[in-house]
Amino acid sequence: MAKTIFLVSILLLSFTPDAFTQSLRKKIDVEEIIICSHRAAMSPDIPENSLYSMQRSKAAGIDMHEIDLAESKDGILYLLHDKTLERTTEGSGFLTEKNSMELDKIKLKGLEETLPRFEHVLEFAKENEIFLMLDVKEASLKKVISLVESFGMLEQIMILTFNEERAMEALELPQQFLISVLVTKEEDLDFYLCKTDEPYYLIAYINQNASPTLYQKTTEMGLPIVTDAMGTPDQDALRDGVKVYQEFIDLRKPSVLVTDYPISLRAALED
Repeated sequence: MAKTIFLVSILLLSFTPDAFTQSLRKKIDVEEIIICSHRAAMSPDIPENSLYSMQRSKAAGIDMHEIDLAESKDGILYLLHDKTLERTTEGSGFLTEKNSMELDKIKLKGLEETLPRFEHVLEFAKENEIFLMLDVKEASLKKVISLVESFGMLEQIMILTFNEERAMEALELPQQFLISVLVTKEEDLDFYLCKTDEPYYLIAYINQNASPTLYQKTTEMGLPIVTDAMGTPDQDALRDGVKVYQEFIDLRKPSVLVTDYPISLRAALED
């Protein structure tokens, strides 16, 4: 039943004129695979979660970035992966314990750029037709979506969820944005398809080490797939060449692939 509902929704939405202008979901429909930079960086030696890295990636032809969000003590959203500031900025302590007046003065390591506010990243993404994969972490999901909506960018984002509670929170919001749900077994597919009235906006996040059967079943049910090549696949590709990426993709057939080396991955796809 879930599969039938999903396929009917696909057909209805496919015949809506201009329904997905600048839409990430439509981009998934028409492109074989979308490369997404991990933490918005071209490579691990480029400062992560920065406007600088996004600008360089854009210049190199990468138009989708995974970024991490955190919320300040006074409710302002920033880009930061860790709970503390030490690793990637010249500041210290927990971001959640600092207000925006403090955070706006903290520079990223190796750059003149200050810790980016999410709203400034949205401005850049809107102006440059960039798509964003958002790891909201512990920030307010409603606040994130409200800010994205204020920029008219709901169809340019994907929300990552890594547990049922967060997924259900996202599914309860008015859906004009992609929701990535973690799929670890076949039963997860039916579960999430039955929990939404808008299955067109679901995408399955499958671990890179999951069984080929799970990837195949997800494809058969019509759900697009997002996975990542971080760690061993990325490192093997650096050592053994782009054929590693080609084999990885052939086996899993993802619609979106997150990587620490987006330029190398693009070279593999163009080879």
